[in-house]
Amino acid sequence: MQLEWEIIQTYMTNHPRWFEDFERRAPGGEHLREYRAVMPASWPLWRRGYWLLASPPQVPAVAQGWKLHVSATSATCAATLRAVLPLLRDAGVHFKFLMDPAAMLESNGKSFPRGSSGKFITVYPADEREFRAVGDALTEALAGFDGPHILSDRRYPGSRVVHYRYGGFVSISRMRPSGMKELLIRTPDGEPVVDIRHPYFHLPAWVTDPFTGESAPEQPAAPQRADAAPGATTGSAGGDTGITLADGRFTVVSAMKFCNRGGIYRGIDNETGADVVVREARPGVQIGPEGTDAVRLLRHEYDILTELADTGLFVRPIAFFTDWEHSFLVEEFIEGTHLGHLGIVENPVYNLDLSAERLTDYYERFRTLWLQVADAIAVCHERGIVMGDLSLTNVMVTGDDRAVIIDMESAFHEDAPAGPARGARLYTPGMVTRRARLAAQGDRRTDHYALGGLILGCVLLCHQTDFIDPTMPRRLLALAAADLELPAELTRLITDLYDEDADLPDPADLRRRIEALPLADAWRQPPPLGLPPVTDAPARAELHKRVEATLEGVADFWTATADLDRQDRLFPADVTVFRTNPLSLAHGAYGPLYVLHRLRGTVPDELHAWALRHSTGHDVMPAGLYFGAAGVAWAQSALGHLDIAVRTLHDAHGHPQALSEPGVLTGAAGYGMACLRLWLDAGLTEFLDRAVAVGAHLTRTAHREDGLAHWPDAGRPTPIGYADGAAGIALFLLALHCATGDAASLELGRAALDFDLSQVVAGAGGRLSFPATVSTDDRPVMVVRHYWDHGTAGVLTTLLRYHHVTGDPVLRERIAALLPDVRRKYTVFPQLFHGTSGLGNVLLDAYEFLGDAELLAEAERVAESVLCMAIERPEGIVFPGEQTVRESCDLASGSAGVALFLDRLRTARPGGRTNGNFLLDDLLPAAAGRTGA
Repeated sequence: MQLEWEIIQTYMTNHPRWFEDFERRAPGGEHLREYRAVMPASWPLWRRGYWLLASPPQVPAVAQGWKLHVSATSATCAATLRAVLPLLRDAGVHFKFLMDPAAMLESNGKSFPRGSSGKFITVYPADEREFRAVGDALTEALAGFDGPHILSDRRYPGSRVVHYRYGGFVSISRMRPSGMKELLIRTPDGEPVVDIRHPYFHLPAWVTDPFTGESAPEQPAAPQRADAAPGATTGSAGGDTGITLADGRFTVVSAMKFCNRGGIYRGIDNETGADVVVREARPGVQIGPEGTDAVRLLRHEYDILTELADTGLFVRPIAFFTDWEHSFLVEEFIEGTHLGHLGIVENPVYNLDLSAERLTDYYERFRTLWLQVADAIAVCHERGIVMGDLSLTNVMVTGDDRAVIIDMESAFHEDAPAGPARGARLYTPGMVTRRARLAAQGDRRTDHYALGGLILGCVLLCHQTDFIDPTMPRRLLALAAADLELPAELTRLITDLYDEDADLPDPADLRRRIEALPLADAWRQPPPLGLPPVTDAPARAELHKRVEATLEGVADFWTATADLDRQDRLFPADVTVFRTNPLSLAHGAYGPLYVLHRLRGTVPDELHAWALRHSTGHDVMPAGLYFGAAGVAWAQSALGHLDIAVRTLHDAHGHPQALSEPGVLTGAAGYGMACLRLWLDAGLTEFLDRAVAVGAHLTRTAHREDGLAHWPDAGRPTPIGYADGAAGIALFLLALHCATGDAASLELGRAALDFDLSQVVAGAGGRLSFPATVSTDDRPVMVVRHYWDHGTAGVLTTLLRYHHVTGDPVLRERIAALLPDVRRKYTVFPQLFHGTSGLGNVLLDAYEFLGDAELLAEAERVAESVLCMAIERPEGIVFPGEQTVRESCDLASGSAGVALFLDRLRTARPGGRTNGNFLLDDLLPAAAGRTGA
C-alpha cells in the first residue's frame, strides 16, 4: 500500500532521519498567546495533530451539520485568530485552529492534499440558525482579510476567507481492511455513510445548500467566483473540456495533473491552432520555505522563461494572464516524455537487454541529452541565473531527442533580492548539495551536482538515496560501473560533478568531457551483468560474511532505536504506521520482532511486552494478515507465544472487515492463511473450520468466465498479483486444498492463477511482466511491475507452488517464461514488497523448488546490490524506506523485509522451504506433482 508523495512529504519535516508524526512537533507560541489573551480558562483546549480544539463548557458537541472554515496564510493567521476569537467566545461555539504559522504554511503548501488545504479555523455551529449568525459575524469581522480559496467548500456570501460545507463535527469513523480510517456521517435514517471530502464542493444526497436551496451534484474542482451567486463556477481550475480562457484565446482540452497550487492542462491556442500547456496558480497558496505566493511565483517563472526563450533549450512561454482570481502561464506543448521515464523504459539495466549493441546505442543517445542539459546550465550561468532545481522529471525529451527544460520555478538571478525574485527555493531529493539544502537555496554548484545526479539516474535510479546517505549513490555507481563495464571517464565525470567542494567546472571543458566519453567502443561483448551469474566458493563465503555482519547490525539497530515510551510506534517505520496501527506485520512492531526472532532466536522481553500492551481489538485493528490481527497472531505464534496467538486470532473472528476484500494483503485470503497457520501450530479445529469458511466465501463471490476466476470490485479496477489479486487468493486455496484434500479448492485456485497469468504483457525483447490492474479499452496498460506485491515476483510465488503440487508441465513452461523478469540486480528500492529483496526472495523460491544452482547465484547477485544500500549508523545498520528518503525498520519497505531475504540466503537449499514471508509451505507435499491438476 503506497501513499502519494504529497502525503509522504508531510512526514519528512519533523525528523532528519526517519518519518515522524507531526503529533511529535511542539507547537509555536504565536497562536497560543492569542488564544490565552482572550479565552476563559474554563474552556477546555486540547491538541489533535496540527489542530488545537476549543470547547465551550457545558455545551454538547453536535455530530454533524454545516461547518464554517476560515482561510488564512502564515503571514495573516495570527491577526485572523485575534479578530475572530472574541466572537467565537461570545457565541459559545465549538471550534479548532491550526497550532502555529508553520502549520499554516504547510497546509497552504504546493504539495499539501488539495481537499484539506487552506483551512485555518473550523467552527462547528449547533444548528443552521447559529451557522448563519456566526457566519455573518465572521464575515463582518474579517472584512478586508484575504486567504486562499478552500476547494472543498463554497465561500460564505460576502467574504473572501469564510467558507462553508456540510460534514461531520466529531470523529466518527470505521476501519477499512488496510487499517486506514474513513470518516462517517449519518443519513436522516441513521445509516452511516462516508463523509466525502473532495477537492471541490460536494453535498450529501439529502442536504441542500442553505443559501441556494439547491443540491450540489458532484463536479470537478472548479473555484467559486467571488462575484457570482454561490454555486456559480468557472472552469479555470476544473478540468472540464471546452472551457476558454483569456477572452477566448485558449481552450482547455483536458486536465493533465492537479496539485494544491492549481491544475496543469492541455489546451489549444485559438490564435495559432498550436497545442499548449496551461499552468494555473491559486492566490494564497504558499510555496517554499518563505511561503511565496503561488501567483507571484508563477509570474516570476514566466519572466525567467521569457529571458531564456531565445536559447531553444527551455520551454517557450506564450502568455501570462489572470482569469477570475487565478493566474495562468501558457507554454508551448512539448510532445515527448521526461528524462526520468525515458531512463527507465530505455535503460538496458531495466529492460534486461544488456547486449553490447544495446548498451552502445543507449549511452550514445543519452550523451546527446546530457550535452543539451549541460548547455542549458551554461547559458543560465552566463546570464547570472541559477536553475536551482534540475531533475529528471523537468527535462522533456522530444521524439527527435531534443532536450527541453521545464518547471523553472526555483530559478533566480544571483543578484536578486530576497522574496519571490529568489524563486521557489524548492529542490528534488538527490539532486541538491547538502550546503544548498541547509541554506534552502540553490547555487551554481548545485546545478552541476544535479547534472551529476541526472547522468547517474540514466545509469541507475539511485540518486535520491543521497538524501539520507550522501555516499550511497557513489557506492552504487561503483558497483554498477563494474557490472556494466562503464568507461572510467563516465564514472569520473559523475563523481566529479558530485563533489560538492570542487571548483566549478568550466562549461567548455565540461562539454568536451561529455563529448569525449569513449562510448562507441566501450562494449565489444555483453558486460558481466549481461552474463549468467557465477559464484565460486571463496566469493560465496565472503558474501555470507558480509550478510552476517549486516544482519547483526540490523538487529542491533532495532534494539537501539526501539522507543518503549511511545505508543504510536516501536521502531522507526513507514508513514503508514501512523495512519494505521502500531502492531501490523507490514509497518508495525511485529514485522521487525518476527524477523529479529528468526535472526537471534529470541526477542527481548521488553520489546514484546510493549507490543502486548497494545490492543488488537476490532476498533483498532483490521482482521487481515499484513495489516491486522491475523498477522499479529501468526507472529506471536512464531515468537513462541502460542496461547497469546490463539487468543488474538480467536478474538479477530467476526471482525466486520474480515471478508470485505478477497486478497492476501488485507483481505479474506490472508486471514484464511493465518487460520491455517494456527491450526497447524495449535491443532485447534476451529481455525481449520474458519479457513474452510473463508474458502467457501471466496467460492461464492468468485466471478468465473471461460475457465478463469477473479474477484472484481465495482469501486476500483481489478487488481493483479499476489498482494491484492487472484494469484494471492490462489495460494490460499492451494494451501486449503493441501490441508483438507478438497479438489474444488484446487480447481478454483488454478482458475484464479490462470486469470492473473492471462494478464501478462510482453515488453522489450519479449520479456513478460504484469500490470498492477486489469487493462481495459479506456484504461490501457501504462506501467508493468516486477515485484512481490504487484507484478511478476508475486505471481511466480504462487506459480512455483502450484507446479510443485500438480507437476503440470504447462506451469513449468510459464515459470521458465516469467523467471527472466525477476533476474534483476538493480531496482529503485531495496525493499521486500516493492523492490529488490522481493525479487531475490522469489529467486530463492525458484532455487529451492527447481534446484537450479544458477538461480542461487542470481539471488546472490541481487544480494550484492541490496547490501550496497545498507546505511551504517551509530545504532547499527538500517536500510532506506519508501522513496529512499528516510530510514525504516519495517517489513514492507524497510530493514525487516530486507533482512528476511538476506537471512534466507544463508540457508536456502534445493528442496528446502525457507521462505519466511508468511507462507504455508509446510502444508505442501515433500515430492513434486503429487496431486493431479
